[in-house]
Amino acid sequence: MQRKLRYNWQLYFQLYHLCYYFSTQSYWDDDRKQVLEFKNNKENTIRRFISQSIISLLPRQMSRDLLIIRALSSNELVADTSGERSLDRLGNSLAATFGCEYLPRIVYKRKTTKPVKSLTLTDRQKMLSDVYEVNSNGIDLNRRMILIIDDVVTTGVTSCAIISAILKKFPFAKINVFALAWTPTASQQAYLMDTKSKSYYLNEPEPVYGNKKKAKDVDFENRKTDVSLF
Repeated sequence: MQRKLRYNWQLYFQLYHLCYYFSTQSYWDDDRKQVLEFKNNKENTIRRFISQSIISLLPRQMSRDLLIIRALSSNELVADTSGERSLDRLGNSLAATFGCEYLPRIVYKRKTTKPVKSLTLTDRQKMLSDVYEVNSNGIDLNRRMILIIDDVVTTGVTSCAIISAILKKFPFAKINVFALAWTPTASQQAYLMDTKSKSYYLNEPEPVYGNKKKAKDVDFENRKTDVSLF
């Protein structure tokens, strides 16, 4: 699946994702279960997501000059490169497949942060403002293709915070985002749950939002996310 990650009112970046992640506690579907298993390092689920991620990205013609990085967890200042984290395994597998580089330590944080899942959009923006920095170790990222990977994109604030840090030093970098799952807004989730489909996993046709959409959700049909305002 593909949509436009809205950085601000004028600027968009491509967001690729495999499925939806419903944040509504009362609705438990297989996609959410699979994503949580990936986060918790369940071996079979990690392998499945890696395989499907490769299949999904192959048509995107990832070049050898691509550079892959990842979002950092709340308690990380710099990426742990031991390879034990599921996202690192995904990044290394994508790099091996496309013959490119996985360099997660290019981005770092000036301080640890709180887990974002319990924070409002405004609180996320305040917390992550100017937290991410870039140390490219002499690599010129201008006009380089950069792919930011994450397990779930909700508001897009984390991805846009990383994008902001990159663009400050390398304004001509070409950046895309890939996530296992994307979280629609609450009203969008309500519509999707009403369709009674238990999975939209891996290139299932995305439903038309229909008559239940609100004016502020018109972007859903146009495959645009809410504004992250960076």
